[in-house]
Amino acid sequence: MTLLDKIYQLTKKLSKALLDNKGFGDLDESDLFSDDAKKHIKQHLSEEEIKENLELLNKIDKELGWEHVENRISHYGKVKSNKRLSKSSFYKIAAVAVLFISIGYIAYNGLTNETLLEVEQVNFPAGKNKAILTLEDGVDVALEKERPFKKGAVHSNGERLKYSKTSTNSKIAFNYLTIPRGGQYQIELSDGTIVWLNADSKLKYPVAFKSGTTRTVELLYGEAYFDVSPSTSHNGDTFKVLTKDQEVEVLGTKFNIKAYNDERYIYTTLVEGQVNILVNGLLTRLSPSEQTALNIDTQQLTKSIVNVDYHIAWINGYFNFKDTSLKEIMQVISRWYDVDITFESQALEDVRFSGLLSKTQNIEDILNGIQSTKFINAYGIENKTIIIK
Repeated sequence: MTLLDKIYQLTKKLSKALLDNKGFGDLDESDLFSDDAKKHIKQHLSEEEIKENLELLNKIDKELGWEHVENRISHYGKVKSNKRLSKSSFYKIAAVAVLFISIGYIAYNGLTNETLLEVEQVNFPAGKNKAILTLEDGVDVALEKERPFKKGAVHSNGERLKYSKTSTNSKIAFNYLTIPRGGQYQIELSDGTIVWLNADSKLKYPVAFKSGTTRTVELLYGEAYFDVSPSTSHNGDTFKVLTKDQEVEVLGTKFNIKAYNDERYIYTTLVEGQVNILVNGLLTRLSPSEQTALNIDTQQLTKSIVNVDYHIAWINGYFNFKDTSLKEIMQVISRWYDVDITFESQALEDVRFSGLLSKTQNIEDILNGIQSTKFINAYGIENKTIIIK
């Protein structure tokens, strides 16, 4: 039985249970999804999210998409054709199917059990915990899971780099942490602030912060999630994150910054607390669930309310996409699997998908899932490049 078959079997059981108001027992007992994914499923089966899922589904070809999902629900859920479902009941079944499909195979519509086209074997492993630490004397140290490291005030257990909690009144020494494509890593700074660094990212930071001054770090490029030690624990010293086009000042909070060199926007998403975004002398304050998008070319800053789960899913072991272009999805995939991805036509770049993917998932499953939507014809491989056709 394929993963897709297992997903539909669980969909059938859960749909019936929800219609009978029997809860999520089948989901809780399933080993198909992580605890985070199960939590996500439950959160997104509210009436509001059900309607949102269906609105998104309806943006895709109704005849090929919605009709197909409806047929699959009827077949696997054994819904009798002579029984007329209420609108709310049908919403529940549809939302379960749509959500499970998205989690398992990234796309909302067009999935089948037909055998996919034979393609060259994909051998690009998922990313792992690895980084390069550059010390103040310029020496580079490779950090990996099986290679613990300790020198002076800093040590690593293979997953997190940790600096002793201290401050300094002397000259500040800086270290750099570089995350290659296909990597991720955590760092605990000397003030207790914890930073998650995504693939293809680089952080500059002091070995120890100077007392009585702003605690400043610099995200040179890439993506980082910050859980900042509050200023009240450091005699009022605030915390600041610099990127090449903006400053983020915080008192103690949780937020995400995405600032890749090959993307047009810098996104700052606030989870808890409050931050100030400074761009060209203009200050913008963010509250929880708000996000700013800074256009690098125009220097225009916009603010909106977002579901933060979609933007910080990567620190919990999965990628969460919502109405996202295939180009943007492939940018994320290429960094995590350390592979180049190209498109045969620009039109393919603009096709939009939604879904939840485990970061441990085989890239071949992801590509086959996208191919099975019929929006792409196939994919090919040339050396270390995947070509979307």
